[in-house]
Amino acid sequence: MTRVLKTAEEIEHLLLTDVRQQRHCDKVEAIRITRCQPDDDNNRANWKVVSVDPGSASREFAGAAVMIAMDRWQREVSLIPWE
Repeated sequence: MTRVLKTAEEIEHLLLTDVRQQRHCDKVEAIRITRCQPDDDNNRANWKVVSVDPGSASREFAGAAVMIAMDRWQREVSLIPWE
């Protein structure tokens, strides 16, 4: 399957929107990603989540929601390569 190319900001927005739709996670403030080498641990994606600001949401619920969203989006989108 070919992944869609997105900027870091676009991927962070996709993740944040997805996470905020999960139970007890509507107050999550921010998610940041970074470029990484593709491997089996990250679904062969070239990015991963490096930080989550849960805001006033439960860290436990936010962490679980981020893992689920990251797993799905890593299969669908790639970070635009640096020029």
